[in-house]
Amino acid sequence: MSKTRQKRLFGMTLSQLMILGCLALAAIGTIFGGFIFLSSSTTPGGLALLPSSVPTFSLQPTSISDQAGAPGDPSTIPSVVSDEQIPSNWEQYTATTIEISVPPQFESVNGETERQRRIEAYRAQGFGFLADRLENPSFDYRFWFNFPQPETVTFDTHITVKADILPTITLDEYIEEAYGAGLQGFQLLDRQDITIENLQARRILLEATLNDQSIGVAEYIITDEVNLWIISSSSSLAEFYSWLPEFDRVARSFRLLY
Repeated sequence: MSKTRQKRLFGMTLSQLMILGCLALAAIGTIFGGFIFLSSSTTPGGLALLPSSVPTFSLQPTSISDQAGAPGDPSTIPSVVSDEQIPSNWEQYTATTIEISVPPQFESVNGETERQRRIEAYRAQGFGFLADRLENPSFDYRFWFNFPQPETVTFDTHITVKADILPTITLDEYIEEAYGAGLQGFQLLDRQDITIENLQARRILLEATLNDQSIGVAEYIITDEVNLWIISSSSSLAEFYSWLPEFDRVARSFRLLY
């Protein structure tokens, strides 16, 4: 007696196709489960293969080692920032006849108290030339701003604004006296003529070495031909040229209120 011939598809019987389908489903489940396992696993060092969150970064000045050129090389010193637009989040400060704006990270402190504290600290550390500059009795310190940094930092970033009567006939004569051959402890790196709110001004860049650390100073000397204001911005030399555009903008925010 002859057997009934089963129907075939792609050369296989229906039962064979069902067995093949079950095997395919099992393979797909295995692959999908392995993918989920890998996605949630960690590397041997404990770091997730996929970060759980986007890392955040604080705004800090970059190192001068990331920039082309060597510190103090005139070919690498940038021109004064020409942008006079004050960022909207900056803090504005007023003192009698002047006002100035600084980045919100800077903290305003009592100028006379800070001056005396630093005079003592600089002398104790052997930085007499810095103490001598602060002891000049002719200047009136209108503002002092410190950038918060760890106490272990040898020389912190800060900005001061001081006032005096122009002691010479011209601004250039004053520059020659203050930053010429008699300049103690500092090396003059650069001098640029600028205008701040239609007032004569000069930007002077200085460098000094404190034991094993170098510092940079940008001083903006401004005059209305009678009064003299000096905005002095300082930091470690490693961060100085990253700070310099901000220092320029602070100086350009200077305003007379008369």
